Formats: sequence, C-alpha cells, structure tokens
Amino acid sequence: MGTKSLEFKVRKLQANSTTEKDLAKKQPSRVYVNEEALLELTGSKDGGRAITIEKIDKNSSDDQPVRREATLWKSPERIDKASIQLYDAFRDVCGYQTGVQVKVTVQEGKLPEAEEVVLEQLPPEKAGKDAETAGPIDPSEIPGWEFFLSGRLSMIEHVHAGLTFKNLYARGPQRSFVVASVNGRPTGNARYLDGKTKVRIGAPSPAGQADGVRQGKLEVTGVRGLDTQIEKLNDLLSQFTDPWVFKGKPRYRGIVIHGGHGTGKSMLLNTIAATGWGTVYRIQPKDKLAEIQDMFQKARLEQPSIILIDQLERLIDKERNNRTSVIQALCEALDTLGADAQESGEIPKVAVIVTCLDYTTDVPEDLKDPGRLTGEIYLPLPDVDGRKEILASFNLRVASEEEDALLRSLSERTHAYNGKDLRRLVDEAEFIARTRINRTAKKTTTPPSTEDLVSLNDQPAAATEEVASLMNSLQLSDANANASTTTTLVADSITSPTEYFLPADYEEALRLVRPSAMHDVNLKPPPIHWSDIGGQASVKVSLRRAVRMSTEPVHVLSRFFARPPKGFLLYGPPGCSKTMAAQAMATESGLNFFAVKGAELLNMYVGESERAVRRLFQRAREVAPSMIFFDEIDSIAGQRSGFGHGGSSTSSGSGGSSSGLNVLTTLLNEMDGFEALTGVVVLAATNRPQALDPALLRPGRFDELIYVSPPDEEARAAIFGKEAEKRQMLIGEEEIERLATITDGFSGAEIKGICAVAGTRAYDRYLKLDSVEEDTPVGITIEDLEMAAKGMMRQITPEMIRGFEQWEKQFRRY
Repeated sequence: MGTKSLEFKVRKLQANSTTEKDLAKKQPSRVYVNEEALLELTGSKDGGRAITIEKIDKNSSDDQPVRREATLWKSPERIDKASIQLYDAFRDVCGYQTGVQVKVTVQEGKLPEAEEVVLEQLPPEKAGKDAETAGPIDPSEIPGWEFFLSGRLSMIEHVHAGLTFKNLYARGPQRSFVVASVNGRPTGNARYLDGKTKVRIGAPSPAGQADGVRQGKLEVTGVRGLDTQIEKLNDLLSQFTDPWVFKGKPRYRGIVIHGGHGTGKSMLLNTIAATGWGTVYRIQPKDKLAEIQDMFQKARLEQPSIILIDQLERLIDKERNNRTSVIQALCEALDTLGADAQESGEIPKVAVIVTCLDYTTDVPEDLKDPGRLTGEIYLPLPDVDGRKEILASFNLRVASEEEDALLRSLSERTHAYNGKDLRRLVDEAEFIARTRINRTAKKTTTPPSTEDLVSLNDQPAAATEEVASLMNSLQLSDANANASTTTTLVADSITSPTEYFLPADYEEALRLVRPSAMHDVNLKPPPIHWSDIGGQASVKVSLRRAVRMSTEPVHVLSRFFARPPKGFLLYGPPGCSKTMAAQAMATESGLNFFAVKGAELLNMYVGESERAVRRLFQRAREVAPSMIFFDEIDSIAGQRSGFGHGGSSTSSGSGGSSSGLNVLTTLLNEMDGFEALTGVVVLAATNRPQALDPALLRPGRFDELIYVSPPDEEARAAIFGKEAEKRQMLIGEEEIERLATITDGFSGAEIKGICAVAGTRAYDRYLKLDSVEEDTPVGITIEDLEMAAKGMMRQITPEMIRGFEQWEKQFRRY
C-alpha cells in the first residue's frame, strides 16, 4: 500500500488553553491540520499517525531536504485544508517560518517507542544569554546527569531530536542539553517510556542493525575480477544518489545479485554496507513477517538507508508456512517505495539489494514486476582473466621471478573455481608450505644442550642458518616462531634472506582442492585408464578425439567444422566396457566429469525431472570444459508414440506418466537448442539403442554413434593378461592364448567373472591344505580357469549381435 502526501502552508498555532499548553510540553512534535485533510491523509478522524514533514524549496540545491518526524492530529482551531500548524518550539527546531510550504507524508502505523535517546551538551552561545560557561562534563558525573535527564524526559510523552533542556542545575555550573538523536536518527521522534528508554550523554550510537548515520559514497570499488559486473552494479546504485533530470516520473528498481555458490554475492553486500552511505538493515531468513515489515518502515524513515537480503531463496523457502505472506509483504514494501518515487519525482534513498542463486527460479514472478526487483546482475564463475585478477589480489608468497608464470599457470588450470575456491587453494598451499618447512626443520636440527645454548654466540652461524631461513620464510607469528626456546634463540641470533612458497606447493594444493561447483554432482570415477581396457582400439580413438576437440581453440576447430561434434553414443551388448570407457575418458582427459544414470533424473513431482536436466547442463556449461555421461540413457530417452515400429514409448521409461516426454524434450533442447553447448562433451551409453527416440540420434545431438562390440580374440587375451597381473595366476602366454580361444563370444565382464570363479576354486583348495610349504605353488591354475569358462553362460547371443548390426546399418554414418 502506497503512502499519501499533501502540501501545506505553515501557520502559527496559538496554545492558549491549559490543555493546549500541557500538550505543547508533553507532545511538542504534534502537527495539526483540518478534519478534511486528516481524512484524506489517513482515512480516519483519529489522530496520532506517524508522519514526516519536509520543507519544499524549489530553489534549494540540496539533494534531499531534511525530513522531520512528527505526529498528525486534527487542529483545535478552524483552519483551511491548505494550512498546517506546529508548536513554536518544534517549528523553530524544524527551521520553518510561517508561510513556508511543506509536504506531509503519512507513515505506516503509530509512533514507535523510543529505545535510546542521546543528548549532547549545548555550548553557551546556543544555550542563551543567561547561560553559565560550563566546561565538559567530568566522566564520573555523566551517570548522575543521565539519571537527572531521565527524570526530565519522563515528563515528556513524545521526544524528538532537537528538543532542548536549558539551564539545568544538578552539580557544579548550570548546563544545557539538546536531544541529538532518537533511536539513532538525527531527525527521530518516538514515545518516551520511563524506565525502559535508555538515556545517554554523548555521540549518537548506531540504531539496531544500523551501520551508523555517516554519509559515505554509495559505490563499490576495489573488487578485482568482476569489472563488468561492478560497473553495472554502480550504475544501478547511482539511481539512489543522482537526481532525476528527465521528463516524467522515475520508476523504482530493486537490485538482485545472483550467481552460483562462492561467486561473491555476500562479499558485495558487505562491501555495499561498508560504504557508510546510509543506515543498513539486514533481513535474515529467520526474521518474522512483522520484523520484515518494520525494517522497511524504519528504512523509509531513516533515509538514506540500505536494506540487504542475503539468500532470498531461504527467506521465502517453500517449507515456510507463511511464504505467500512474506512475498506479498515484500511486494507491498517495494510498491510503497515506487509510490514515493511517483509522488516526489525522485527515487527514495532506500536501496534494496537482494542475492539469490538463480534469478529465474528463485525470485517469484510477483517480485519481478516493474518497480520491484528488476535490476538484475549475474555473477558468473570467473574466466581466465578474472581468476588471474583474483589470485593476484592474494599474496602468493613466491619469488618475484616466478609469480607471473605461476599466476598464468594457475589461472589457466583452475576452470570452474570460484573466488572462495581460489582462496581455499592459496590457504591449502600455505598449509603445505608450512608443513614442508616444519618437517625439514625437525630433520635438519638437533636441540642443543644447555651448555651449547649458553655459548651459542661463540658458535658459527652456518650450522643454524638453514633452520633460521626456514622459520623466517613464512614470516611466522610469534606464537609459531616461539614454538621452542631453541628455535627462538637461533632465529633471533641470525639474519637470513626470506624464503618463499614453491610452485610445487601450489601443484599439490591443486590436486587436493576441487572446485565447489562440482561437489554436489561430480562423480569421481575409479582411476580407470585406457590401458586397463583390452582391445576396442576404434572406441579409444573416437573418444580421445572427442576430448581433444573439447579443449581445442575455436579458431583451430573452425578450419574443419562449422559445428564441432559434441555428442557421442556408446552402444553395444552389456558387459563390453562402455561404462569403463567413459571412466577412462574422465580419468585421462582432466575434464570436469558429471555422471548420472538416466533413472536418477526421474522424479515423481511435476517439473522436477526437467529442472534436474536443465540444471545439469547449466552446471556443465559453467565449469566447461566438462563432460556429461548418461548411463542407461534409454530410461529417459525412449521413443515417442508414432516413431519407428511401435517400439518402446517414453512413458514406459518414466513411470507411465507424461514426465518422460517432457524430460526427452528438455534433453533435445539442451543438446541442440538456442543456447550453445560450448566446451561440453555429452557421452551416453545404452544396451538398447533401438529404444531411443530418433530425434536424439540426428547430427547436432549425438553426432557419433560408437559400436562397442564384444572383445575379439586379441582383446580377450589382453583382458586375461591384465587379470593375471592383478592376482597369482599360474599360467603363461600359451595358456592365455588358449583361454582367449575358448572364450569366444564372452563379454569383458564375463571374462572377469570367469577369473573370479577360478579364484574361488583356487581359494577353496588353499583352505583344504594343512600346511603350505614355501616352495609349494598356490594360485589359480589353467584348470581352474577352463572349468570356470565351461560353467559360465554366454549372455550375448547371435540374435543380439544381429540386432545391433541391423540397427547399425540404419543409423551409422561412416
């Protein structure tokens, strides 16, 4: 609900009756208008509403006129609608002469309670011609004067800034005081509560969560790595400080800073709060609805002011019972600020800045309406130049000749790292360096005896030079440097050059610190290498090429491709190393690896499955170069009705609901939609390629279809050889060749199963032995393997192979 304002001309109020004189003393900040104006402003004949009153001076060059706080009442005299009356003392405080034009704006609610009243001593020249000359109050006398002033204030119901108490006598010379602030506001007005309101002599203190009333510049500076975003943020902040010079009325704009975890949202809020431009209020997720509304009301009264809401998604979490009411309250508060802008022709000096993870999904549509939260700033993960700027802002503590090369290397190798991750990286390198130096010191020194310490000055410094150098290299604190008396004496007696961190320390830290953008969805695959996969030469060539393309510069790829291939489908019988190939690709490529089983993306709630797919691709784009691996993709990408020969429908793969179709549609759009999939490799595996929707198989989505066939004889021999290296097999090359021949038609998984069964037979035989002599061979024999092979059933049938061959003829491109 917007506030109402009217303009008036100041008239003198005659307080002749005893009642009026009493009110002038008890409630000096009363302001009077006629009944018609009171009804128009408040909608009621009852008085007591909190208002602000400000002088209208079109010739003034001030950016913002002083707004005094007061209460509005019906005048006891007959006056016209355009007139307003104030008590003489309050009119003098406001600096209004009779006849000046003022504007009255009604505030929400009644007059607030006075939590703190701060008074300052008036100098003699302001206290009156009869005032005594009094020096500063002795600190020991301040509590007595505060108690004395509390008694004087208890006779006043409404206390306002500027209220004076002249020529008071308690001890020593007479003194005069003025109310400097009420609730931390230099123009405040509130209800005094005897015994509850704190009375203090001195400078005003911050009110509530306020950062103070000092006037700074509302501008963010000194933040490295976000030049474009900081420039836009300062442009948006300037609306609250620069005058409106265009035709028409301005429209209010709240600011939303959004981006992933660790991109600097909270840091920017803290930087804005530290500018000192105005009173700062922080709305926390735990705050109640009434507290939120109260903060917005106070912010309007205490202009300039800043309202900060960190993590909006937590404040309006779906689990919150009154979520709708909180959203509505935020909308109404922003609308009120917008109404102020329309009425005054200037943007209110109330900056509302909000952060969230995703503007699209976390900010409700109602809050995106014009005049509300429409100033959007996205903080991406820093690029190479941004990471270099951020790292340069830290003290890497390496030798100056190594710093440029280290900055370049780290910035190029830390894709997907945000600002917090880079900070953790430097901290981890510091820990590694400290550990290395401390361990070296312990290994290279022996604590001297007491006699040695006494005669230390007579000993050559060379023996202890290395220790002192190590201890000084990190500029250790006194607590660390004084870890032992010996070290202290040695370090104090020697002056050695400062050592530095080593690039190797950062190399080790890189291995330990992973980007937080990958923590929740990153699958750390088993350390599988290409050499662990027997055969499949053509598969390895295709996947290695895919990795190379994902990291190749654009100008190189543009020589050969209009759109480089980015989707690769592995298909073939079960157990033929499709998943192992993906794991090897992830291990050796160094790409950020996202791996999901198709069924994991399905969710019973409407829209959640599609959201999961979009989020997966968005994260992969953010941390590119990266790879997404869909295992069992047929579970989410089955054929839609009407395709093929009445094959599997999408609904069958999605719990019999329409959500499977929506997931497929989302997947199709993400793989080849409006947003480019740059630097992202999409790899998928399936045992049922014929169940996939044909739209997924066209060029531009899965560009290359890679058949992973059962291992040939050479590949089977390689698998047996790898298994023989891992355990004690009593076989040679001839036996391996014979095993490769008799296992024709088995998959790689089945061959490993044969070795496992043979190992069980050998272990049972080992348990039956009473004692094993050292020269008695114990292990898996060729007989164990042959018996296991005879008992193993082949899951890959000729019909299955022919089915893959027929499908390959239909879709294979080369």
